[in-house]
Amino acid sequence: MSVELSEKRGSGLAWLEYAVFKLDSWLRRRQGIYEYSTDARCLFRIELGRADQAVTLSDGTQVRSGDPVLVLHLWNENIPAMRQEGPTVAWARQVSRAIHTSLRELARYLQQQSRLDDIVALCGDMHLGSARQTRQLAHIVARYGFEAVEDGNAGRRRGALHRIGKSILIVLLVAATNPIALRSTILRRYHRRVFLSRATLERRYRN
Repeated sequence: MSVELSEKRGSGLAWLEYAVFKLDSWLRRRQGIYEYSTDARCLFRIELGRADQAVTLSDGTQVRSGDPVLVLHLWNENIPAMRQEGPTVAWARQVSRAIHTSLRELARYLQQQSRLDDIVALCGDMHLGSARQTRQLAHIVARYGFEAVEDGNAGRRRGALHRIGKSILIVLLVAATNPIALRSTILRRYHRRVFLSRATLERRYRN
């Protein structure tokens, strides 16, 4: 779950936007990342994955290494527009409402998909430019039920070239969709993984 917030707006860089989104679309198909909702406010796509570390969450959910999980990815085109002045209180409230909508849609989707009954948790990755930003965002996502955990496998699982390539793609996506946010974007050095147990998702967001 990249924390780069972007929007699809006319940026005057049509060629870059086309090329980057073609690459992003190809990578999504290759990884099996897909949309679970048709709601234009939905901020996430999902990918079926396997936990690569063992985690015990605060509600008692135990995620074992190898357990099936849903990996969250931002749906960049659906992120609310950011104005020239940057993130405002009104923008933050709009994003917050969209997150609630996204998680309600996901809870409903899981309820309807018996093939996903063995999913125990959701997870996502945050990549930020500083340790302080990472702590701040971890505090924010906790409001929605997510728990930040140390990713002890990050260094072994991802090589330097993979991390650099992923960071460059994130920067290009921001450039193609939201040049305003690009002015504060740098290659992200800090990584934190967040989990949301299925039980918490259903308790808080299922209608």
